[in-house]
Amino acid sequence: MRSFVTIAASVFTLLSAVDASALSKRQTNIVPQHGTTVEPTNGTMIAPGQSFPFSYQLMNYCFCTYVPVDVYLSTSPPTAADVTRQGLVDGSYIYNFGGFVDPNNGLPPLPPNSPQPPPPSFTMPTLDVPDNTTLYLTVVETDDCPWHQGYTGFETTTVVYA
Repeated sequence: MRSFVTIAASVFTLLSAVDASALSKRQTNIVPQHGTTVEPTNGTMIAPGQSFPFSYQLMNYCFCTYVPVDVYLSTSPPTAADVTRQGLVDGSYIYNFGGFVDPNNGLPPLPPNSPQPPPPSFTMPTLDVPDNTTLYLTVVETDDCPWHQGYTGFETTTVVYA
């Protein structure tokens, strides 16, 4: 009986160590599924300093309650290699509009001191690019799903720097 208790205790210790290891190294899976940028639409011309509407529909990959999203501008379309759980890698974008937390499934926004949903509009920054340059407005969405899985999708819409 004593050896059974010793073996059982060893197994539970091993399982808890494996679980803790998995928590500290959450897996990130870049998935082809992604949400949809409703506004601005592809090809929208936006001048520096101009406000433009922004609306994004979440992918709702695993029915998370609050979903982190990051919004960027780049001069070339990002690839899966440019995406991490923290957003786009440095050097793959020219402007970061910021990180936000979008409530899902009809939930209200988080309290004021917490990260907020994306605003209904952004202002085009003044960038060091020529007029009529096609830019890529990219939204990176990360869903934290059960069993230590992180699913990250990204969606890109073209806008023209006018």
